[in-house]
Amino acid sequence: MSATISRTTPTGRRATDRLTRRINLAAETPAGRFLFGLGAVLAVFVVWQLLSVTGVLPAASLPSALEMLAAFFTLLGSAVFWSALWSTISVVLVGLVLIIVIATPLAILLGLVRFAEESAWFVIEFLKPIPPVALIPLGLLLWGPSPGMKLFLIILGAIWPLLTQLVYGVREVGGTSADMARSYRLGWWLTTSRLVVPSMLPFAMTGLRISAAIAVIVAVVTEMIGGAAGLGQEIVVAQTAGALPQMYALIFATGLLGLAINGLFRIAEVPLLFWHPSHREEAA
Repeated sequence: MSATISRTTPTGRRATDRLTRRINLAAETPAGRFLFGLGAVLAVFVVWQLLSVTGVLPAASLPSALEMLAAFFTLLGSAVFWSALWSTISVVLVGLVLIIVIATPLAILLGLVRFAEESAWFVIEFLKPIPPVALIPLGLLLWGPSPGMKLFLIILGAIWPLLTQLVYGVREVGGTSADMARSYRLGWWLTTSRLVVPSMLPFAMTGLRISAAIAVIVAVVTEMIGGAAGLGQEIVVAQTAGALPQMYALIFATGLLGLAINGLFRIAEVPLLFWHPSHREEAA
């Protein structure tokens, strides 16, 4: 009996190891990541539905998964929903463009000029911890419940991850590369465009994904508290009306919005960072 177990146990272990390796290899491919992610989402919905049906989750405060999904698909046919979605998306996109325009030259200046870094660090460290929500009263006083208020808070709240990553990217320029640029007298423009910018790009894409997520959060919270038009305002209206399935459907749509923006940045990485080692290894 013991001899049989000793012979079969290593075989079973090897089979398990082979299966684990295959699963890990499949998970590393884009299609595998999508399928595994989709499977995890479906599992969450199944558990949610089972807990609702069995009464574990209180129906008075949390509808079932099927009720939420039904409300979500109903929203897709509503012009009010698409108008609110565009009100949120448009300001987020404009805010991200302005963040790039502001953060890129500032990061180059801070990364290359020691005096600028030493002069600005106090102001930057002072502004970074301030939550954008705390400045909603100021935004309301200046612009009222308008896209301008959301834009101001998005820039103030979401610029820091991108700026920090860009500064790290500028500092990644190696001493040998900088010495070579000086030896060939490339000048400021060629050094920046051919040496500094390629060094910044991988860090910029990481910073942009983080900044985009923060921008969506700030936009929705500002709409909820400040009363500006958008998904946040629709969430508050649904909660006030007691339409809980619609409220959770709007929250679900907000998550999908963040997921879509993150996916767009990942798609943009392919042509922009095809030369980077991480993308070459993934392609291989």
